[in-house]
Amino acid sequence: MLCHNILFYDTAYEFYGFTGFEGRSVMPIFTQKLIKDATPATTIEIDTYMSALGFNKMEEGVFSNHEMRVWDVLPRNVLRDHDGDLFVIDAEITLMGVVKLDF
Repeated sequence: MLCHNILFYDTAYEFYGFTGFEGRSVMPIFTQKLIKDATPATTIEIDTYMSALGFNKMEEGVFSNHEMRVWDVLPRNVLRDHDGDLFVIDAEITLMGVVKLDF
């Protein structure tokens, strides 16, 4: 969540609360802001956006730089609003080595 919020702050996750099954599990609930009237972004738009953020394309939907590997960055997880702005709503992120996260 922290990596997503730093990298894609326009769609930052906010902690809402907990749910679960009594005596069995506890699961956090997170929310994101609604992107109204959005449509899926194209792969070309996603590639351009991720490149502008300093990422290199490794394969379809997978990008990396010297600090992070981001995947599942596909049209189903990236929305375009009516102004053409892109919003990553669901991506997987792993840190590569030691990374300093500035808050």
